[in-house]
Order: sequence, then C-alpha cells, then structure tokens
Amino acid sequence: MATAEDFERSSGLAAKAMERMLSDRLPATPENFTLWYVYYSGNNPDLTRAIDLARRDGLAASQTLCDELYKRFFTMDAEAQAIRETSDKARYALGRILEQLGNVGSETERYGNTLSGFREELDQPLSLLELRAMVAAIAAETKEIVDRQTALQLQLQESSQQLAEMRVSLDSARREALTDGLTGIGNRKAFDLMLEEAMEASVRDEQPLSLLMVDIDHFKSFNDTHGHLVGDHVLKLVARMLTECIKGRDTATRYGGEEFAIILPRTSLENATKLAEQVRAFVGGRQIVNKARNANYGTVALSVGVAQFRPGEPALTLVRRADQALYAAKRSGRNRVTAEPV
Repeated sequence: MATAEDFERSSGLAAKAMERMLSDRLPATPENFTLWYVYYSGNNPDLTRAIDLARRDGLAASQTLCDELYKRFFTMDAEAQAIRETSDKARYALGRILEQLGNVGSETERYGNTLSGFREELDQPLSLLELRAMVAAIAAETKEIVDRQTALQLQLQESSQQLAEMRVSLDSARREALTDGLTGIGNRKAFDLMLEEAMEASVRDEQPLSLLMVDIDHFKSFNDTHGHLVGDHVLKLVARMLTECIKGRDTATRYGGEEFAIILPRTSLENATKLAEQVRAFVGGRQIVNKARNANYGTVALSVGVAQFRPGEPALTLVRRADQALYAAKRSGRNRVTAEPV
C-alpha cells in the first residue's frame, strides 16, 4: 500500500519531469514523461548515465535524443524484436514453399493423368504421324514437369538460405540481448538465466554453488569527481578484471549500475570467500589509467558479499542473502569481503 511519503515522492518526480519537458520545449507525451520521470527517480542508472553523458557532450535534450533514449531503454529488446521480424520472414518463406509444393503437386497429378491418357491411346492402332505427335507431347509434358521440379528445387535452396540467415540473426540478437552494452560481459538478464541453470545443475549433481555480489566502493563520488566518461572506463576495466579472475564454469555479469555478480558452480562458501579475497586484492592493486588522456586516477576498492545456494530456495533468496553480506561489508568499512553466517 502506498504511503504518504511514496505519494509525495512520486508527485515530486512527476513535477520535475513536467518542468524538464517544459524548459526544453518538448511535447508532454507519455514517452517523454516516462523518460524523464525514470531519469529523476534514479531507478535506471544506465539511463541516467546516458542522459548525463549527452548533456556533458553538449547535446541538447531534443525530441530526436528523447526518441533514441526511449527506444533504447523502454521499447522491445533486441531479442524480442528479432523474433518478431524473423517470424514474419519465416512465415513468408514457408508460405512460398507451400505454394510451390501445391503447384507441383497439382502439376504432378495432371502429368500422371496425361500419361495415363497416352497409355490408353497406345492400346489403339496408331499411324506413324500420330505416334510421333504423341511422343512429342509426352516430351513436352515431361519437360514442363522437370522445369517445375527444378523451380521448386531452386526455391527450396533459396528458402533454406533465408532460413539459415534468420537463424544467424536470431543467434546474434540473443547474444546482444544477454550482453551488457557498456562492459561487454553478461547483463542482468543473462545473470538471471545462468543463475537458474546453475541452481538446477547444483541440485542435479549434488554440488555446491556460491554467489558473489561485488560493488565498487564510493563509485558515485568517483563519478562526480572525474565525470561519467571516466566512470564508464572504470566499469569496463573492473568487468575485464573480474573476468580475468575466474575460469571454467564461473561467470561474471553486470548486475546493474556499479554492482557485479559472479556465479561460482561447484564452489563451497569457504572457497568462494577465498576467491572473493583474491578478486578484491587483484582489482584493488591495479591503477586506473587512461592512456589516451595520460591520466592516472589511482585505484578502486571493492566490497564483496558471499552466499552459498541452499537447495530448494528460489534465486531471489540467494541473491538477497549475498546482497545482505555485501551490505555488511559496506557497513564494516568497505574494501572487504563478508560471507553470510554459516
């Protein structure tokens, strides 16, 4: 149930969104309102970062920019879009194949009836001229059905190529839908899918499964001090270092904002905690350098929460326990690893 505080906050966000559209002379469409309401709410860090970067680069809040941002963050994702487009193409391709098969089926039936007629005529006495005419007719009918079969073969080859291209397009869209656009590692959607698969495998194989929730300490202050471009550079660098720290079945994903998650199949809580310490020390020991600007921004620290999967619990519960361990690390002074109580 919404509280008075919730109502006051949502009203304030709505007012800010309307003021922004008015000041930038943007039409008060539902799409524009949604864009700016979510921006001011801070609930979508990637959207906030994209708008702040656009403003930093001197891009005016035009309707074109709003349309691009709305399409990127609120419309159908790449996977769903590709599925819809590919379904339309596949429906068309299969329709053409069925049409060709229907035509060839009718022609084949007609060809069989024609040959049957010729066979009946051959039972009757024929002159040389009549026989020559019949042979020519049979040859013409045969050529026509062969041409039909050849056309069908070419159509099937073409459709097969089209279907292969559709499969590639779907595979590409699938990868894009599961990849974080900024860091290049798995995104939140990929995390949800892979965690479910890892939990099923853990139960099936009777093997432990652990989860690390990783957060960059004081990232907002770092962003405010150095700017979002440097912040994005840090996110990409941390993602790369996390990937370097794991191997085999382990998977690092971007959970959201400056938070990452690492799924550790066949890993006990004790071993996961050891790995978390290695990750924290490895990332904390690296200098954040931008060679293009010849700038050194020092180091970044990580706080890490560790939890182990308990067979039968939902994914949300496992994530919540790992998050609670992460918050405990934050409360204890940051730049440390905290495992859930055994």
